[in-house]
Amino acid sequence: GRPQIISNINACQVVVDCIKTTLGPRGMDKLIHSGNDVTITNDGATVLRLLDVAHPAAAVLVDVAKSQDDEVGDGTTSVAILAGELLSEAKHFINDGISAQVIIKYFRAACERAIKHVDSIAIDISNKSPEEKRSLLVKCAETSLNSKLLSGNKNFFAQMVVDAVMLLDSDLDHEMIGIKKVTGGSSTDSTLVRGVAFKKTFTYAGAEQQPKKFSNPKILLLNLELELKAEKENAEILIKDPKQYQSIIDAEWTILHDKLKKIADMGTNIV
Repeated sequence: GRPQIISNINACQVVVDCIKTTLGPRGMDKLIHSGNDVTITNDGATVLRLLDVAHPAAAVLVDVAKSQDDEVGDGTTSVAILAGELLSEAKHFINDGISAQVIIKYFRAACERAIKHVDSIAIDISNKSPEEKRSLLVKCAETSLNSKLLSGNKNFFAQMVVDAVMLLDSDLDHEMIGIKKVTGGSSTDSTLVRGVAFKKTFTYAGAEQQPKKFSNPKILLLNLELELKAEKENAEILIKDPKQYQSIIDAEWTILHDKLKKIADMGTNIV
């Protein structure tokens, strides 16, 4: 009924009021205390994720923002505020006795007109030169960084982000871009690695003397282990002479050394 619809709208407005002040370059940070953790952020997606929303209607609004974050990666605060404002305007019509179905009908009509207007003002960059396309991408990246802590170095990081995106294939799988955090230095010490980077090398004897960078390496992929391990099952050896035990150990090492020699002879840099 009408009272339940009004109650749902009010619950959504409470959520919107929580994140409304985080929007824009002058948006304020929120301090969220959850259990033993304290989070300070002005990111709408983070705030909504940390909110313990129990009301079903408000939870739907949170899910809308999460979907926006998953699909686009930005605009979570904006989409939540927009949805909240639409509900706020619809609340007046509900109070006047207008059916919710009628309101939904004209919301859909308004959506179609909005999409047409966006299409009419869209700028086609398909005929632009690569330099012009890159310049537009950098400006878009800088705009999204205006409200972030990195806004002071937005051009530096915008250039880095665009370079990373330009390295992707046509499917633009952003999962192929990894971010490694290294303690120490300043934010401008960040760099883009055009390849594969490991935050820390594997620990083994002599690791300190190994090179930290390989260019155009030969990489060998194996589905077996290059180390000796005790068999836990399906392994049984019967010996009648203690001297035979050493021959078994020697045989294991011989097999391992043969594998390593083959790898070395192939000129492999990375295993």
